[in-house]
Amino acid sequence: MSVLDHQIHQLSASARKRLQQDEIDLTARRAELVAEQGSETGGDLVDQASFATQQIEIESIDRRLSRIRELLSATTVASDAPEDTVAVGSVVTLRFDDGSTETYQVGLIEEQADDVVALTPSSPLGRALMGHKVGDKVTYAAPVGELSVEIVQVAGS
Repeated sequence: MSVLDHQIHQLSASARKRLQQDEIDLTARRAELVAEQGSETGGDLVDQASFATQQIEIESIDRRLSRIRELLSATTVASDAPEDTVAVGSVVTLRFDDGSTETYQVGLIEEQADDVVALTPSSPLGRALMGHKVGDKVTYAAPVGELSVEIVQVAGS
């Protein structure tokens, strides 16, 4: 496995911590819903609708818990990279050829914090950025052809 392939299967320490907390919170919420369902017997149409709504929420929680557990078991914690180097968990600001700038958080969607859009390290732009530093210009293959960006700023997650 190449260094880049290894990085694609990493989460930052902060994202891993958020996922672990989500797992705890969702497990507790699921237990609450199951207990509520067990305490209700019979009932009218409103009670039956409430039961169905709870069941839908439980199924949604189960899907999310499955994804979280898959990520926690299949990914490793990204090692700390130099502060100005793009790595999993980095928040990177890029300047495009037209002069516009955009800010992304590099990593799986679970890396995404606040309103910063996630940029996966397996995407063409993500692959091109990994390991580069502030001031570097990188070229990547986009659907419209090859594009270049300059790395303006890199911050940890």
